[in-house]
Amino acid sequence: MAMSTDEFFDKLEAEVLKHPAVNDHPYLQKFRTKADMKAVKLYAEQYYCFSRHFSRYLAGAIAICPDEAGRAPLIKNLFEEYGGRSEEKKGMDAELTHPAIFRRFLKAAGVNTDQQALNNIVMLPETKLFVEKYLNIHYMDYVEALGALGPGTEYIVPTMYQPIREGCKRAGLNDDAVLFFSAHIELDVEHAANIRNSLVFCSKTEEEQRKIRKGALDFLDARTVLWDGLEKATRF
Repeated sequence: MAMSTDEFFDKLEAEVLKHPAVNDHPYLQKFRTKADMKAVKLYAEQYYCFSRHFSRYLAGAIAICPDEAGRAPLIKNLFEEYGGRSEEKKGMDAELTHPAIFRRFLKAAGVNTDQQALNNIVMLPETKLFVEKYLNIHYMDYVEALGALGPGTEYIVPTMYQPIREGCKRAGLNDDAVLFFSAHIELDVEHAANIRNSLVFCSKTEEEQRKIRKGALDFLDARTVLWDGLEKATRF
């Protein structure tokens, strides 16, 4: 028997926060307390390979979502990825796009931000699998895809980015250099709430709830593999 939507999402959100990919993975804990600039640079390069395509992941989910209300928060998220804030009546700001503020982090981490150099970053095998998982989101069942991007991605960011930001600052980066993480810690609380509300249309039956949970946990398992690869490569 299906739970009420509020009961279902409350239970799922509690479950995903306990997933090892979110806070308790050894890589995240070591990064929080032991990261030096070498570790920060490696993280920056590998996470850039994922982050650079985030608008494509959103666009893929938008393309397969048949419900107008379900698409709306994803479209808003996409707008904000490019520096827009509709409630402030502010259009896209090239200096505040998420790729732009991520490049600030890359520079501070010692990464060559020439586009050709960025294109030549060699992904760890685990990073490559993780990126391909997200790039293929448009082939998924749309209910699973929304579960993957909502509770499986946006909801966990405020918790997951805390050890990353703390480790970067411990290694010597200033507040401006870690703005990408600070901005997402704040903004993705709103994004996750919006996606939760938009999922009401496809979370009323037991089967729909199963699919949402499957999408969320599947993508969290993939993120665990990403952290496994970085832990192995970093050698704290």
